[in-house]
Amino acid sequence: MSDASLPRSKLRLALFLAAWLVSPAGAQQPMAPVVIGVAAPSSGSEAILGEQLRNGVEAAAARLSGADGRVETVTADTACSAEGGRQAAETFVATDVAIVVGFLCTEALEAALPVLRTAAIPTLNVGVRANRLTDRRERTGDLIWRIAPRSDAEAAKVAQILASRWRDQPFGLVEDGSITARGLTDSVRRLLEEQGMVPQTIDNYRPAEEKQFALVRRLERTGVTRFVIAGDRPDIATIARDAGELGLELEIVGGESLLDEASIDVPLPDGIVAVAPRMRFPELAGSADAPTPEDDTAPKGYFGPAFAATEIAVAAVRATRESSRTVPAVLQSGAFATELGTVRFDAKGDSDLDLYRVFVWRGDRFADEAGG
Repeated sequence: MSDASLPRSKLRLALFLAAWLVSPAGAQQPMAPVVIGVAAPSSGSEAILGEQLRNGVEAAAARLSGADGRVETVTADTACSAEGGRQAAETFVATDVAIVVGFLCTEALEAALPVLRTAAIPTLNVGVRANRLTDRRERTGDLIWRIAPRSDAEAAKVAQILASRWRDQPFGLVEDGSITARGLTDSVRRLLEEQGMVPQTIDNYRPAEEKQFALVRRLERTGVTRFVIAGDRPDIATIARDAGELGLELEIVGGESLLDEASIDVPLPDGIVAVAPRMRFPELAGSADAPTPEDDTAPKGYFGPAFAATEIAVAAVRATRESSRTVPAVLQSGAFATELGTVRFDAKGDSDLDLYRVFVWRGDRFADEAGG
């Protein structure tokens, strides 16, 4: 049958349908982009950490953009302050982001959460460890899920490592008198005593001293050579150096402060152990995993956790487009494959991702003891 034989009304309808099918309106529409808010300090002393966070998010967004749609970001400076956090949250609400990734400072996050909660925008916290943020989530209704370790995770991991290494060996605890160091050693002591491991000696020292012979002589008199020392890297290097000069060979385990940037005036001796989070991964860094890589351009710091958080954020938003579930419901019930491992969240919103590893100082850098 020719077009001429069709009734005029049917011909018009056929021509309209044909035109619609080849028009932009009739073509398959691209997936709407996933828009992620990035909350990171870009000014002040925390700016370098904020840059690590932003780089991780942007790298993940670039990798995840593709056939399933683009991943776009909206970045706001939290300034590591309450006012900065509130303003960042208002920016995210105004730009209609689907989810927020970031936050490195407690004040900024606590100020942002009520604003984001009212707008029903969930947050994946990358850097703030304060236990109360997730402990009170059921009461506040805050839409927060945490990639960062809890504040008690460091002590728990140190105690776990010591229980496996020094179960039947005498050991001692030493701290530098600061609130942070004393809190760490007190928590480690309590956790070990619950397992029947009691330290033979507990001591402290004055930090930032050029010499630590007085402390070393006290430790020598105890007859103990295995110590957890909670303090900064220069102090621990000084203690190890002075012990060596007195012929005292110490086995030292420290926390993540050992990984902080420090003067090389007193180098660490080989064998010093640091229990710290694995903050980057070889798939993206292009080299063996190490918290202090020789290549300063390699991804490090908050890059890895931010990358993983972005992977989770994108997966959660995309999952809602295939079902009637909300982003919070997906986050709470899902298992998410990331470059740092599979992540699930407990009832409080804390992840089960164990970032802590044992690093050993070898030559001029810390290396993962397990080699992974």
